Amino acid sequence: MAKRLGDIIIERGWLTQDQLEQAFEEHKKVGMQLGSYLLHRSLLDRDQLGAALSEQYETPFETLSADKVHPQLARLLPESFARRRKIVPITVSGTSLYLGMVWPGDMEAISETELMTGYEVEAAICLSDEVDEILDIAFDNRTTARQTAIDIRYEEMRNSSDAELVDEEQEVDSDAPVVRLVQSILMGAVHAGASDIHLEPHHPQMRIRYRVDGQMQQVMTVPSHSESAVIGRIKVLADLDTAETRRPQDGNLTIEEGSTRASFRVSVIPCVRGEKIVMRVLDESSKTFSFDALGMPTGQVERMRTLLDRPHGMIVMTGPTGSGKTTTMYSMLCSIDSSDRNISTIEDPVEFRLPGINQVQANNEFGMGFANGLKYLMRQDPDVILVGEIRDHETATTSVQAALTGHLLISTLHTNDAVGTIARLADLGLDNFKIAGALVAAVAQRLLRKLCPHCRKPCELNQKLVELMFEGREIPAEVDQTATYYAAGGCDRCGGTGYSGRLPIYEIMAVTPTVEKAIEAGLPASKIRELCVSEGMVELAVGGLEQAKAGLTSVEEVYFKLTG
Repeated sequence: MAKRLGDIIIERGWLTQDQLEQAFEEHKKVGMQLGSYLLHRSLLDRDQLGAALSEQYETPFETLSADKVHPQLARLLPESFARRRKIVPITVSGTSLYLGMVWPGDMEAISETELMTGYEVEAAICLSDEVDEILDIAFDNRTTARQTAIDIRYEEMRNSSDAELVDEEQEVDSDAPVVRLVQSILMGAVHAGASDIHLEPHHPQMRIRYRVDGQMQQVMTVPSHSESAVIGRIKVLADLDTAETRRPQDGNLTIEEGSTRASFRVSVIPCVRGEKIVMRVLDESSKTFSFDALGMPTGQVERMRTLLDRPHGMIVMTGPTGSGKTTTMYSMLCSIDSSDRNISTIEDPVEFRLPGINQVQANNEFGMGFANGLKYLMRQDPDVILVGEIRDHETATTSVQAALTGHLLISTLHTNDAVGTIARLADLGLDNFKIAGALVAAVAQRLLRKLCPHCRKPCELNQKLVELMFEGREIPAEVDQTATYYAAGGCDRCGGTGYSGRLPIYEIMAVTPTVEKAIEAGLPASKIRELCVSEGMVELAVGGLEQAKAGLTSVEEVYFKLTG
């Protein structure tokens, strides 16, 4: 190249020699390219830098944007190759491919692109951050899903026939548009960290939403005339009856893509406008069950291990649906040495396969509901038993009997807090003395959204919300009311929500001899709560505010998860 970038900039009068020399020294220290550093420091604007680079490389300069580069076109090249070489296809005309490049002198990248695509490459110089942004959009699974939906529409228009249920030929054709669409929806949910996928029949288009961090997010719509093809494909994968549209159906499916393997629990139910499908994402490749993976505070981990060392008794997990109870219970089981203890479970459904643990699927049609299944498990010489949920008097009675006869039993109930377990068991017909004798601990749990570390902002404590959390009681001394707390912001990395990921909080009510006497005496929940707090129980609100003080979540998130 005849000229250096710095020479061109000085010739055009955009910087002085002194400014350029200072920039040379500083850009090396921060490890940035000279052009990127000048742009970052606002010493040049994008047009000026583009013009200088174009003159330097004798190559046209292109400004990239999401509406300028079609995602389908950007995916002409493998993602790993495009990112490594910092290139992105911009347009195609005849036999020529207009290729955006950060380093247009990379002849090897040009040769490989021509070999892979079959086009003759014409290079243009682009800025690195713009290339990265286009690749992020193009290889986002949600974008892939949207584009595949467009493919379906064009495919149907070209064939001039309405989409029908998936036939045998389509089922094995991995290039069929509906196959690519369903694959993109499923893997998109896995990569987005979604817990559930909702396919909802609406007019004029089917709505597809993910539940991410506990919040519903719409990711795409599918034309109504393609709806039956999508539903049919999912039914085929889940081994369901494709001809049945009037009855609910349940099934499971597993897919693989590269090194990622994911399973989904499928529920289909008829609605007014068609069939609605909800799929629970069971990403086995990324799931580990341990107290460390949960993020449970060290003090509470030690307390849980002490409780699990008990030879018999009942530990009850409480909390609303989707609060992480199953994950915590699996972590409890995995912390117990299965080599010298016989651990059995009865679940509906069995969500994850745990090594060394005997898991039974509850099935009321064959006389294997929770109550009957527990009775059968009692004949299997168990040491530890997990019952998916205590729903009725019979299951509650059998569970208490198991806990009183030398077994450690773990199960779940739906209550607002740990102390509420006592009243709920009483509502199921158990006497106070049996509850007091069988119950080892009750553990309440909530999942809080984590603040995005890139856009959170400091704020003062919202005193009104804190007062509402404790329902008119005096705010505990553990709550630091003078500390700096944080609020949600919103940036590109968190999708503008201000939150990214989730963390649990726990309230562990251990039944000590003093608490046992209080339960037997039938003391009200408020008195038992005071007693448990005096013996070391950390309330959910206190634990949540501790996480807020640490900058991991917001006070508003704690409030709405505890009162909403």
